[in-house]
Amino acid sequence: SKGENAVSVVVTTAKMVEFNPPTEYVGHIEPEEATDILPQIDGYIKKVCFAEGAKVSAGDLLFEIDREQYDASRNLRYSEVRSAEAKVEVAKSDLERAERYYRRLTAADNRGITATEMDNAEMALSAAKATLNSAVAAVEQAKASAAIAEFNLKHTKVFSPISGRIGKALHHVGDYVSPSKSALAHVVKLDPIRVVFPITDRDYDAWQSAAERRGTQLNASRRFRIRLPNGEEYAERGTIEFGDNEMSRETGTLVMYVSFPNPSGRLVPNAFVRVLSDEANPPRVLAVPSGAVVLSGDGARVWTVDGENKARSVSVEIGKTWNGVTLVKSGLSEGDKIVSSGAFKLKEGASLVCHEGNEVR
Repeated sequence: SKGENAVSVVVTTAKMVEFNPPTEYVGHIEPEEATDILPQIDGYIKKVCFAEGAKVSAGDLLFEIDREQYDASRNLRYSEVRSAEAKVEVAKSDLERAERYYRRLTAADNRGITATEMDNAEMALSAAKATLNSAVAAVEQAKASAAIAEFNLKHTKVFSPISGRIGKALHHVGDYVSPSKSALAHVVKLDPIRVVFPITDRDYDAWQSAAERRGTQLNASRRFRIRLPNGEEYAERGTIEFGDNEMSRETGTLVMYVSFPNPSGRLVPNAFVRVLSDEANPPRVLAVPSGAVVLSGDGARVWTVDGENKARSVSVEIGKTWNGVTLVKSGLSEGDKIVSSGAFKLKEGASLVCHEGNEVR
């Protein structure tokens, strides 16, 4: 009977799904900011104010340099300022006397004033003005020296310019340091942190084309994930910071910089990771379970089930396969009933006993 000759198969329907295979790249981790802590002055380290390997915030005190000589220098410079200012007052008084004398002579009867007296008065007035100008300049110079002394004293305390994690102390209490010597420590900003990786010119063009088709920016059209060295997927998602401003002529690649939140410090600078990138809002496409596609010398075919539960072979054009699903470009329509398992034993027109399963998701 027909029932005895029927072939038992598993069937499903061709569906529109989000077909979004990720592209994988090898990247390395680098900090968005890193800085060497350098002394601005010479001196002996008096105190180290941090725990090595600890998190520090911008403005945290890291080192203290002995300030005794800088206190003395500041006091000396301010005493010089006061002395110079006193000399200005004396010069002002001398100028006022010279001006009064000169005015008296010019107001007096010329017959009672000799030419020598007038010349001496003019010379005294000019000298008094020059002395005052010199005294005022000396005040400015003394103030500049005091400002330098203040700068030096201020920099006996060394603060962190950024927030991040500090490494080992490269100098310790009693060490003599100066701006020309090595750094005191190194601070790295860890959160957020960036992953750097090259993409091919073809991938970059595809990314840009997809973004333009959707009328979005590149950053909004791509999704970025990280696979850690142990195979685990990192919990946070990345955002494009920027792409390099030119393609490498040698490799045909463009370097991308993607920022990832790193609140726990799981991502460490200079480590290597794998970057997975796929579309943030992928288009829905027609797809079938990969097991439903039969490949032969004539191309790809899929067995469909007609209204009488008969097997019908259909030629299809297929695309990529991903995650057990194959993209179908033509030959099928959404909702077509297809054989997803057992297709290898079918013949055209064979009667089928259908079991639902292997649904495309």
